[in-house]
Amino acid sequence: MFGILKYNKYQVYTEWIIATILLLIGCTIYLLFRPQNLLMFKIIDELGFMPNVVSLRMYVNPNCFPDFIIYSLPAGLWIASYLMMMYLTTKGYTRKSRLMLTLPLPITAIILEFMQLLGLCIGTFDVYDLICYTIPLIFFVKTIK
Repeated sequence: MFGILKYNKYQVYTEWIIATILLLIGCTIYLLFRPQNLLMFKIIDELGFMPNVVSLRMYVNPNCFPDFIIYSLPAGLWIASYLMMMYLTTKGYTRKSRLMLTLPLPITAIILEFMQLLGLCIGTFDVYDLICYTIPLIFFVKTIK
């Protein structure tokens, strides 16, 4: 089948749980500490969940974490989670196929970061964002067979 049956199912479950936890940590940091004028918060408000988010935000102090954790780490965690999930779902595929299926998203994130540096798209270039995108990507590329 896709090669996934060759692996210990408990190891696979554990890896999926870790990938999900990385995703949730990134989302939680974003929800609790990022400015509420972002598009995501408008969507949350339209869905009726904004009162819950506001209640949770009352219990946290955004000044207790460095900017890196609030502004760069979530995207790095999301990329790491995505790469881990793609690693798991493409087991049994050739290395070339795995790269072709997986690399477009992180490469796009890196390109957009450089476009911000050049003023070609909206946003602020941040070297820490670039680091957070690149480290999981290098790990993924070195890990797949």
